[in-house]
Amino acid sequence: MHEFRIEKDRCAVRLSLVSGETITGAMFVQHVGEGDPRRESAVDVLNSAEPFFPVEVAEGETVLVAKDRVVEVLAELATDEDELRRASARSALLEIVLSSGVVRSGLVLIEMPSDQPRLLDYLNRLSDRFLVLYATEGTRLINRALIERVLPRD
Repeated sequence: MHEFRIEKDRCAVRLSLVSGETITGAMFVQHVGEGDPRRESAVDVLNSAEPFFPVEVAEGETVLVAKDRVVEVLAELATDEDELRRASARSALLEIVLSSGVVRSGLVLIEMPSDQPRLLDYLNRLSDRFLVLYATEGTRLINRALIERVLPRD
């Protein structure tokens, strides 16, 4: 590794943008620490404070994407840590209606104190920019600012 470069891995993603455009490519994620096999995920990158992130598209070109203009990201996120969270957290089945009218269905993991177990409490206290929705076609990261309404289905 070059002394001025940070070694990164690629995470395959499909982005849906506010403009209606879809970008298929790879996000760059890095290892958590020296010798640590864990790496950050697309969720970590999207929920970080920086307003832009790079995506490598099929032609090898890198584009810089504004997080606020991303409606959702379909990404592969299955990790051992994620599976442990899914097994231990309470889940809620729901439909999310986006501002464009598109409806997404899946599960969210409600990780809240036992005295605040409601989906409403979870949604109102979530500070992340992107909500993680476990859907049949993969993990969707949905921009909370573009959610119009949520319909509980369980």
